[in-house]
Amino acid sequence: MMGNVGDYLTGAWRNMWWDMLLRGAIAIIFGLIVFFWPGLSIATFVLLFGSFVFVDGILLLLQAVTVKDGRWWVRLLQGLLSIAAAVAVFIWPGLTALMFLYIIAFYLIFAGMLQIFAAIEMRKAIKGELLLIAGGILSVIIGALMFARPLTGALALAQTIGIFAIAYGILLAILALKLRGAGHKVAAAT
Repeated sequence: MMGNVGDYLTGAWRNMWWDMLLRGAIAIIFGLIVFFWPGLSIATFVLLFGSFVFVDGILLLLQAVTVKDGRWWVRLLQGLLSIAAAVAVFIWPGLTALMFLYIIAFYLIFAGMLQIFAAIEMRKAIKGELLLIAGGILSVIIGALMFARPLTGALALAQTIGIFAIAYGILLAILALKLRGAGHKVAAAT
């Protein structure tokens, strides 16, 4: 088993920790902007959300093609889902707030489920996958709450998503640093 862990960590993941750290930083910045921007309009929120999920999707696609493991397709699917959500909000920025809410909720639920699946598979290679599972569960919960209470105010929606993005970004950043540290330990041992 240790050989598999070492092979996995000496591969692309050890060198891609920065990608996960960048995703975490972008999520934190997005969350802070959304949470602390007084008087945020729904149009501005739509553009911020679309930009955030587009960049996250591109980074996930980068991981899908550079991290050579059996779970590349999960990152590919999550990246395509992120980009599709971004395209939807950019193409139809005039959607009603309710439709926009459903797009976000759908994205959060399915992206969270894919993240949980990836984390369960990752547990064979590293410790710290619980952080990824926690982020996925948080995503599913926020998405489900949005479906359950779709008529909450736009400000409450923005603040909820802001808090989620900050928490999610922190979890990704911690996991990235764990990946980096685990990669250095394996490299030193070999």
